[in-house]
Amino acid sequence: MKIKQMVRENNRLQELMTPSNLKYYEDMVVYIRTSAVNEARGEELLLEMAQHLLDAQSKGKSAKEVFGNDPEAYCAELVENLPKLKGLSQIQLSLMIPWVALTWFFFAQALVGFFTMMTGGHVEKMSQVRISTLLLVAAGSYILIKLIMNLMNKDTFQPEDSKRKINIRNMGIYIAVVVVILVAGVWLGRSLPVLVIPPWASLVIFIVGLIGTKVLFSRR
Repeated sequence: MKIKQMVRENNRLQELMTPSNLKYYEDMVVYIRTSAVNEARGEELLLEMAQHLLDAQSKGKSAKEVFGNDPEAYCAELVENLPKLKGLSQIQLSLMIPWVALTWFFFAQALVGFFTMMTGGHVEKMSQVRISTLLLVAAGSYILIKLIMNLMNKDTFQPEDSKRKINIRNMGIYIAVVVVILVAGVWLGRSLPVLVIPPWASLVIFIVGLIGTKVLFSRR
C-alpha cells in the first residue's frame, strides 16, 4: 500500500474511534509523524496501531488499556525501533520546505505582476526581486517549519493546561524567530543585488517548481 493510501485508510479508521480513544491515538500520530523516521514505515505502524485499537474498542477496551498510561514512552520506544530517515530522504526533506516556499513566492510575484500590468501600473518596479528576499523565504520557511515540528513533537503528550501555557511560549518563540529573520533581511538587503524577473518568468518558475515538487517530493 502506498503512503497516500495508508494515510487515507488511517483517516477512515480514526472516524470509527470513540472520542477518548481518538484523542489518545491522535497524540501518537502527531508524535510519530513529527519524528525523524522513515515515512512509509511510520505510516504502516500507525495503521497497525489504529486497527489494533479498533479491535480492542469493539471488545469494550480503551486506548489506555491497549497502549498503557504512558503513551509518550510507548511511542518513543516504537520510534527507536523504526528505521530513520537517511541519505536522500533527509536531503529531500530539507530541500522540500524552501523549494515549496519559493515556488509559491514566485506564484505571488506573477499574480502581482500581471495585475499591475492590467491596471497600467509600473510593472518594472513590481518585477524587482531582492536576492536577500529569496534567501529569507528559503531559510525562514525551513527554520520555522522545523521549529514547529520539533515543538509539536515535544509537546504532544502534555496535559491540556500545560499545552495552553506551552502554546503561549511557542508563540513567543515564533515571534522571536520572525523578528530575527526580518532583521537579517534588512541587513542583507543593503548589500545584495536586486534581480528583475518579469511576471511571465515568475509564472514559468512557479510551473517548474510545481513540476519539481511532484517529481522530487511526492509521496509514493
